[in-house]
Amino acid sequence: MAHESITSVQNPLIKRLHQLLEKKGREAQGRFLVEGAHLVEEALKSEAEVLTVLYDSERDMDAGCRQALNNHPHSVQVIAASAAVLTKLSETKSPQGIVAEVKKKQVNWDDWMAEKAAGQEGMLLLLLDEIQDPGNLGTILRTAEAAGVDGVVLGKGSVDLYNGKVMRSTMGALFRLPVFTRSLPEVADEWQAQGGQLLVSTLHEQSISYDAVPYAQKAAIVIGNEGRGVSDAMVERADYLVHIPIYGRAESLNAAVAAGVFVYEAQRKRKDRLI
Repeated sequence: MAHESITSVQNPLIKRLHQLLEKKGREAQGRFLVEGAHLVEEALKSEAEVLTVLYDSERDMDAGCRQALNNHPHSVQVIAASAAVLTKLSETKSPQGIVAEVKKKQVNWDDWMAEKAAGQEGMLLLLLDEIQDPGNLGTILRTAEAAGVDGVVLGKGSVDLYNGKVMRSTMGALFRLPVFTRSLPEVADEWQAQGGQLLVSTLHEQSISYDAVPYAQKAAIVIGNEGRGVSDAMVERADYLVHIPIYGRAESLNAAVAAGVFVYEAQRKRKDRLI
């Protein structure tokens, strides 16, 4: 495998890739960066279209990445880069020696919903209402993928899905989990019109405990903004208002922790009914 070599941060390719560290650049190019051996390997092993891999010319490429690169179905530009170049493309204090440029995957929401509805009786969705902390979003996606959630919908006003911290926090889950950015009220209306149940996480006085809800086989759980909670528009559409009891002195749970509690309880209830 022939590798190109780049040592200057002034190289036109490096300047273009550097733009992907910002949301504006990612949106303009339809691409994003992943950093570190684990994420690069996960990207290469998934259905993602990896366009470029840059690794530290003074280190040997990670063995897992090298094997995944050899098995990747698409042609990938491989570049041996200087430490200065990789630092230019890194958001972390200690660059991990490998970076990949990945093309954003466009999945049509309507087609995906139609395919899922035709292929299975049940479905579990997670709807995120203006989640703004990158670490929270990444952890929620990682948890959702682990719990077998079918898909996640990001409401408008949420942090950019391809933010570097989000990507690192997902630990590669983003490459396996369908994630859409859409208007949550529109998604909720469509979901309920198709017989789906909508559960909204809120501390509203009329809410009931998360473990008292009969989670339907077709259920969507709404998690709200870290500070403001769920919007009134989603509260008004809820089939159930639900909360997680607080037994200590904390006012509330972290959004990512709450999401984990809800999705695992939903899966437990739904699986118990099938036994």
